[in-house]
Parts: sequence; C-alpha cells; structure tokens
Amino acid sequence: MSGRVVIVTGASSGIGEATARAFARAGDRVLLTARRGDRLQQLSAELPGSLAVPGDLTSGADIARVVAEATRGFGRIDVLVNNAGRGGYDWLEHLPEDDIRGEILVNLVAPILLTKAILPVMQRQGRGVIINLGSVAGRIGAPTLSAYNTTKFGLDGFSEALRREVGPQGIRVCVVYPGGVAGTEFGRGARRVDLGVTTPRWLQLTADQVAAAIVRLADRPRPRLVVPWVFSAAIAANTLLPSVVDRVMARTVRRARGAAGLSR
Repeated sequence: MSGRVVIVTGASSGIGEATARAFARAGDRVLLTARRGDRLQQLSAELPGSLAVPGDLTSGADIARVVAEATRGFGRIDVLVNNAGRGGYDWLEHLPEDDIRGEILVNLVAPILLTKAILPVMQRQGRGVIINLGSVAGRIGAPTLSAYNTTKFGLDGFSEALRREVGPQGIRVCVVYPGGVAGTEFGRGARRVDLGVTTPRWLQLTADQVAAAIVRLADRPRPRLVVPWVFSAAIAANTLLPSVVDRVMARTVRRARGAAGLSR
C-alpha cells in the first residue's frame, strides 16, 4: 500500500531512520520527528514529500506542533510509528534517579501522549494504524534492565488496552517486538554491565530488518509481531516456566556481581 501519511518518531537515526526510508520507498509521505533537527533536515532532503519537524516528545507543546504540522502539511495521519526511545543498563541501585525518570518519560509517557493527540484525527477519518516499538524486553524481564523493562512492559499493556478501546472505530494498534538490533545508537554511551550473556550474531537484527517488519504491520496490521520469530519460544518459556528462568538468571547475576566485587 502507498500514498499514506506516516509519522515516525526518533527518525534521526537507527530504526527510526530506516523506517522512514522504508515507508518513503513504499510511496508514502513521512513526517520525521526527533530532537536532532540537523539530522532530520538531512534525511528529509533525501526523501521526496517528507516533512521534518524537530521536537522533544516529552513536551506537550512539541507534541501539539507535530500533530498540527502533519494535519496542515498533509491533511491526515494514516500511520503513527512510536519508535523514539532510550535505555540504561545497570543495577537498579546504581541508576541515577534522573535517568530513571527520563527513560520512563521518553519510552512510555511520550508515546502515550502523542497517541492521545493523534487519536482525534484518526477517529475523524474512521481509520488509522498505530505501531508501537516494543521489545523482547517488554515480555521478558532481565537483570540490569529494570527501568527499560518497566517502560516496555508498560507500552505492551497500553497497546493492548488501546487496541480494544479504539478497534471498533477502525483504528488498529500493533506492537513489534525486536530482539537484539546491531549497529544502532541505542544505549551507546550508557554504562553496560557485563552479564556474560550476548545475543548470538545469527539472531541479531539490522535496523532495516526491523523497519521492514514495521512496514509489513502497516500493510497488514496484527496485534503482535515478534522478530525474529524464534524469540517467541523464549517468551513462551518465560511465561510458562518462570521459576526455571529465575534460576538461570540468578546464576548469571551471582556470577556477574561476584566478578564486579559487589554483594550477591
């Protein structure tokens, strides 16, 4: 499908940039938003018919401006991709309070408020697709990711409730759950605790692969899409056998904390 108007948040790099490019290749018009205006302008220059609207989506005024620019420039909003996010990796007792608050604002509060602002447009149209970028970390809690897990579990619950709320109005709500994504800026610069566990290279995704999954969801909406599909087995194991997963995680935590000279 082409000719849609698509808003992509966090479009200045990584999955957001790849998603904007993928929709543009499909013949859609894209509104790009992120904090880094210079990068947005560069990308917009490469995507015919696109519109760059820099903004901080934790700001109500900036959210209102994004929606106003979309409706003024394009007349409608067909797809919203809530992609913008950040993550910190550390033991909870070491996470600065401001980092925790900031992560919750960007990853959870901002997409809820942007969706709220866009809903009246889609309700008037009688159609629309909202795609929230979740994570396997939104279905499986992991040590050192407590704040990030909180935001992604919360986004999952928000998506499920909203899907049931606005589905009768012709608005589809979807969540994509990627595993590890290589080559993006996500988490770059953050202190990372070495748990001795990594995603095998053959399971790591690229930003382009996640973007392709997002476009597929816009074409054929479904409530949930796990990529790659093999992580569905891990999610099922975590749901059905939580005590087994707890024991495995406990061994990993004791080893990592011991190696760092921390109390176990």
